[in-house]
Amino acid sequence: MTNNGPAGLQRCIPLACWVAVLLTTLLVCLKIISYGYLPEGDARRHAAKPFANKPYSQIVVVRPEYVVDHSPGWEWLLGVLHRDLGFGEDGLISFSIASLLIWFFCLPLLWMRRPEAWLAAILALLVAVPELMSRLTQARPFLLTDGLLIAFLLAWSKDDGKNTRWPKLLLTSAGFALSVWMHGAWYLWVLLPAAFFMAQRWRAGVWLTACWAAGTLAGALLTGKPVAFLYGAVFMAASVYQEHLPNWMLVGEFQSSAGEFGSLLVLVLVWLWRRTQNRTFPSLFIQPVFWMIAISWLLGFFADRFWTDWGMPALLVWVALQFDDAMPDVSADDSHKRLMICGLILLPLYLSSTSDLGRRYTKSLEETFVSAGDPDLKGWLPEKDGIFYADNMQFFYDTFYKNPEAEWRYIVGFEPALMPPDDLKIYRAIHRNKGADESYEPWIKKMRPEDRLTVNRTFQPNLPSLEWKRSGDVWIGRLPRGGAGKGKH
Repeated sequence: MTNNGPAGLQRCIPLACWVAVLLTTLLVCLKIISYGYLPEGDARRHAAKPFANKPYSQIVVVRPEYVVDHSPGWEWLLGVLHRDLGFGEDGLISFSIASLLIWFFCLPLLWMRRPEAWLAAILALLVAVPELMSRLTQARPFLLTDGLLIAFLLAWSKDDGKNTRWPKLLLTSAGFALSVWMHGAWYLWVLLPAAFFMAQRWRAGVWLTACWAAGTLAGALLTGKPVAFLYGAVFMAASVYQEHLPNWMLVGEFQSSAGEFGSLLVLVLVWLWRRTQNRTFPSLFIQPVFWMIAISWLLGFFADRFWTDWGMPALLVWVALQFDDAMPDVSADDSHKRLMICGLILLPLYLSSTSDLGRRYTKSLEETFVSAGDPDLKGWLPEKDGIFYADNMQFFYDTFYKNPEAEWRYIVGFEPALMPPDDLKIYRAIHRNKGADESYEPWIKKMRPEDRLTVNRTFQPNLPSLEWKRSGDVWIGRLPRGGAGKGKH
């Protein structure tokens, strides 16, 4: 005999909350993709790479130390989708946005008693830090690492290391390996065991260190060139800081944080709220998640990536755990009140995350690209084995995305520190001189007939030694027909 009365419906409330959470996540992804959103930066080069079908050393002029691609696993996955399933560039972008956002939104649910607690934490951070959603939709594999960091913090925070089982150790090692292979920044994982050691969770810290070592080795082996891969990742990071550049000349993630007042305010308010609820609330200093927040916040003054990639996910975990612990005191698992609270979380989350705030999702629709298919640019793009000289990385991201099969190379790609030393000096001088025309002269002297120079501005550069053609906000310069430079790369 079935019970179709109120009691029977009430038992469906936990399932209804789970369905609502998963459906909201899916709708958020579909809404963002429906804008025609194209993330800036690395997402574009990752989506273009399968079409190029060649290593970055044949796409960008790089130092010989950079042998293995930085995110080989992610680009392998996109390559499989392209070759075996016929995904185009737009399809790969949509897949990247949706898969990584769903990963970030849904993986932590495995450790939540109430799935709405995790989305409530995201909502709280979105209100305090509106630009968080732009970070979560960058469609870059660092989001895979963030998801794994969150999973490790949730899975290990209550583990003292005394009764740790082999399946957990194997899964943790596999997670590290996946991150290393997909994302590449293997050395930054040292922050996780460090947080456990700071919380005096010695056994768990030792186990995590062992899993990190095993996972790093496994991830590196998957690349086929483990030594070159591990060295290349450290070389790229070290090269950035060996220049001792002023903060404003670094790429965004290497610039220092401003202190993250909004994020810290959320932490303080939630802590005060929990203290009023629970007088025996455990000290923050024995919580690895808190130490992960503290370490990342402090290192954020050195480079913002420590906070955005490591501190912010840890803060989300801490806030979600507080909500997850407190919610049963507010409403029973199968109460209608819980369903109402769930709706009051999911609706504003959907509206906040999908709103086109500051045109964050539609700004890309007005972009213009330099394209080899444009008949007006015939003869104005680099010839075979030519070099595209440019003073910004965004030109590489945009132009490579539009011309992945082109047979030219770019002088600067996804990190200026990888440029040959002489070209890096010229690049830095251009930025120090705020793009003064004369600062481009060293490149012009190196140019060959097959090379081109691009300058982003609305007026023609005062460099008469080149012929110029405008394409949107980009001026393309070439040597006069019959002229030739002597430089080589």
